[in-house]
Amino acid sequence: ELQKLNRIISQLQELNGQISANSAAILQQQKLSKQAAKDWEKCLHDSEFNNETDFKSALLPANKVEQLQQLNQQLEKAILSATSLHKQAVKHLTTFDKTQLDKLEKDKLSAQVTELKANIAENNKQLGQIQQQITADDQAKEKSIKLQKQIKQQQKTYDVYAYLNGLIGSADGKKFRVFAQGLTLDYLIHLANAQLHQLHKRYQLQRKIKGKTEKQDKALEIEVIDTWQADSLRDTKTLSGGESFLVSLALALALSDLVSHKTRIDSLFLDEGFGTLDAETLDIALDALDNLNAKGKMIGIISHVEALKERIPVQISIKKHSGLGTSSLNKQFLVTKI
Repeated sequence: ELQKLNRIISQLQELNGQISANSAAILQQQKLSKQAAKDWEKCLHDSEFNNETDFKSALLPANKVEQLQQLNQQLEKAILSATSLHKQAVKHLTTFDKTQLDKLEKDKLSAQVTELKANIAENNKQLGQIQQQITADDQAKEKSIKLQKQIKQQQKTYDVYAYLNGLIGSADGKKFRVFAQGLTLDYLIHLANAQLHQLHKRYQLQRKIKGKTEKQDKALEIEVIDTWQADSLRDTKTLSGGESFLVSLALALALSDLVSHKTRIDSLFLDEGFGTLDAETLDIALDALDNLNAKGKMIGIISHVEALKERIPVQISIKKHSGLGTSSLNKQFLVTKI
């Protein structure tokens, strides 16, 4: 009987040692899980995701998340159950009445030991499965981050081609023509503004801003910025005669600069228009033409304005003859230039 008692005590001690070792392993796993949770929170904070919900929604479907949550709850229940069994075993061991050993059935003790070992094995198995799932989740997260970067890069490429498709996608090619003409118009306006800065610093030009409901044809219209009126925008139809002349002259000079990279333009002819200018605007226009003439351009002016005669040294006057409907040309050279 004493040998039987010692054998049972030895088995209980061995069982208790296994339970303690498994409990320590479980506690160690819990500690590692807590540390992993802290590391996960830090990584999530440093990532491009706002919170864990955004990350999970980007990686796993809802049913997968729910499955992992259920598995985690089952593991927690299993840990609690194993802990409870361990406490009960310790309690039974300390309160065990040696006089009752002969009443215990060996098969019953063996069944309990087998059940405890099975529970521990199941817990270890679930811990291993969860560890594998965590590893797979980390790999999926890394793959998702790489995929997001690829998506962003592809989106940029797509946006470029989508924009080009919007321009040339129409059957008649009208959108693309307007786009190409708009680029040329922008450069022409840039050159015209440089000319206007020399002619009169008050005005600048820009393309009319196209509204969402506005027709595409409006995209090639020009409007005037009046810098003396808090940069107010004016339609070209509201310009006075003198203002229209200055804008037209600036655009003509800009057009000359625009095509000069292929063809050299050494002459400029202006037909009328000076009669609509006041004295100050007329002086501004003539000063600009004098500057162009000084740079080597030949300027020709057709006009009936008498004030121009004092500023133009070389003139060709037309004299009308009565009776026959004929005229004669007379070239004049002014000695002085006022």
